Amino acid sequence: MCGVKDRSKLVLMEDPASIERRFIQIRRNAKIQTAQRAINHVSMELDKLTDQVSAIEKSISNGAKVPEVQITTLIDMLMRQAVKLDDVAAEGDAVAQKHLQGKRVHRCVETLETLKISNGRAKVGGDVIVRTLWEKIDPSHPAMAPWEIFE
Repeated sequence: MCGVKDRSKLVLMEDPASIERRFIQIRRNAKIQTAQRAINHVSMELDKLTDQVSAIEKSISNGAKVPEVQITTLIDMLMRQAVKLDDVAAEGDAVAQKHLQGKRVHRCVETLETLKISNGRAKVGGDVIVRTLWEKIDPSHPAMAPWEIFE
């Protein structure tokens, strides 16, 4: 049998390389957690803004006219969230989450742009029909001169 005998003294020494590796791992985990927190914060803000986008979409589909300033402000708020996402330095799984949230922002902005266009065409006061009165040509009057035939 190999081992340590009872009541023998041991001296424990830490390996400096393992201390350094542990410190590097702690810093890496802290960076990942910071990125996760930032992405989660942006995600929560996006949830709120997405609810507003769906409310605007619903009101426009019902025929109500939404102020263009409201749509533009919402687009600006979404773009701020996109900038916040770009500022996050992500590693590992956080990169996939960051990419997913970026797609969400892009989709919402595209939806708002189409809503902005359709909102401009929304019915304000009913259908308006424009009619033009054309000059009537009276076929009873024959042409004054006879036609010339060329061969």
